[in-house]
Amino acid sequence: MDRNEKNSEKLHSAANAVLEEAAAGLAQILAEMAPQLEPFPAFLNMVSVQAIELEPGLQSREDRGCLVVCPDGGIRSLELTAIPGAAGVADVDQVEQFQELDLPPEEYIAYAAQAVELLYAELRRRGL
Repeated sequence: MDRNEKNSEKLHSAANAVLEEAAAGLAQILAEMAPQLEPFPAFLNMVSVQAIELEPGLQSREDRGCLVVCPDGGIRSLELTAIPGAAGVADVDQVEQFQELDLPPEEYIAYAAQAVELLYAELRRRGL
């Protein structure tokens, strides 16, 4: 391995470390901000689901589904499933599932940055 290759590997490792540090810092900020919103906003005006949808202008490498920030500040994928209700076929209940994500730092940073802005806007709207 020549000197240029060693230098480029070192710089690449340094860049990855900075991304990981930034992602960890944003995760900590979200974990502190989100609990300040009590009650946490309802997802699409559904009283049973507390989450804020995230839609950064980011082209993900794969379909992530509906990503949300949750009351604990975590960024998760939300899947809503309609199921027949107890009263009959015309009645429908829903089941919500939050899935943990393993986002690469550069994707997490984009979603977390939007989450911080949305949480901040809601805190300001409430005068907090």
